Amino acid sequence: MEKKMSASVSARRTTNDYYRALHSHAGEVEARYRTLTPRSCALFDQAKSAFPGGYTRDSLVREPYAPFLAEGAGSTLTDADGRRVVDLWFNATSLPLGHAHPDMVSAVERQVTRGTAFFGPTEHELRLAALLKERLPSAERVRFANSGSEAVMMAIRFARAFRNRPVIVKFEGSYHGSYDDVSWSVSPSVEALGDGDASSQVADSAGLLDCQGRVALLPFNDVGALEAFVEAHHARLAAILVEPIANRIGLILPDRTFLSAARALCDRYDIVLLFDEVIAFRAGFHGAQGEIGITPDLTTLGKIIGGGFPVGAIVGRAEILELSRPSLNGRVSHAGTFNANPITAVAGLATMQALTPKVFAGMAELGERVRRGLREIVADLPLRVTGIASLFKVTAVGHEIRNYRDAAAADKEWETIASLALYNEGFLLTPRLSGCVSAVTSGEEALSFLEAFRRVVAW
Repeated sequence: MEKKMSASVSARRTTNDYYRALHSHAGEVEARYRTLTPRSCALFDQAKSAFPGGYTRDSLVREPYAPFLAEGAGSTLTDADGRRVVDLWFNATSLPLGHAHPDMVSAVERQVTRGTAFFGPTEHELRLAALLKERLPSAERVRFANSGSEAVMMAIRFARAFRNRPVIVKFEGSYHGSYDDVSWSVSPSVEALGDGDASSQVADSAGLLDCQGRVALLPFNDVGALEAFVEAHHARLAAILVEPIANRIGLILPDRTFLSAARALCDRYDIVLLFDEVIAFRAGFHGAQGEIGITPDLTTLGKIIGGGFPVGAIVGRAEILELSRPSLNGRVSHAGTFNANPITAVAGLATMQALTPKVFAGMAELGERVRRGLREIVADLPLRVTGIASLFKVTAVGHEIRNYRDAAAADKEWETIASLALYNEGFLLTPRLSGCVSAVTSGEEALSFLEAFRRVVAW
């Protein structure tokens, strides 16, 4: 059987219909999914009467419906139908220790009995801030928020106040949360991109009418375009906002020359270099900036620093963040009922303390084993494997991915069918085949995933 499958796949490799094969099995994949998840189907029917279209979180949307989840323990999830599946996304990378890690659970249990939120600071937020300052040498000051989106919003406000300039540079295909000023050209269609190399300005949501005078969109990883734009418009630029690991473009690292150019331009023209490390901070003990060796002025954080609870943070140069000092006239204001709440602080501290250099190295090693295994499987298929450290992504293209336009050419429907087929096999990834390993993901689970992926791509 394996020889016949291999021969069939080999024959398709010489044609342009590789993706068509899995497309032809879409009905079969969905039928099996429905058979395996009847309780999720029933719950989704209820959800449609409570939430618009059945969803209150866009990233979970998948056809015909998302699996409802009941429990998480370590590296596995139990869905509403009682099926145990291996988690390979861990709530959008926010759980590097897996689900219900004992250290985190103990810390939260102790704090819950003492109170969940107060109208006053606690020592816990000081300890978490101190840890972040140790991990990120650029973090001279810390300001906590409740999400990565909020952290980005506040970081942009700080940058504009610091330089008294209105425009931020954002890169095509980069996702920075749901704040209006960054919700442009995040995932436009190939048709909306237009011809040529000029960057698009496509709203990522209804209700966004214009970004002129506030946001400039540039192609990702293009040093020439960045230098030309900054040289021409630096007098109006407050910040250059960049992901040191580009999530929606394929979890890729930008070229070092690109980040070096951004740093040099910011230094030359007094522009704030802003790194979005909401996901990238899990790249290593000192974050992506520590791995790359380029220091931003401000960094936004989230996900792993909250230990599974809602969190965000802006860290960076003291002279910028001190603009929120209460005694300052014309200060940058930032309120939040749950900023630095004690539950998030203790959960985040327990998680970050457990993430030692050895743990980071172990996750990165297993992540590379997964990527290496995936690359071997897709060696002569029109599929691209990318990622870094504990992160990986499979994209349905046959060419290198350096920017959003490279990634936008993907057969997205093929990816979503493959993702659903993998859930049928017992593995949860995003609908677009992004994944990650955790500190508790086993080598056996990684090997089983690779075997399941081999079966899916051989259809």
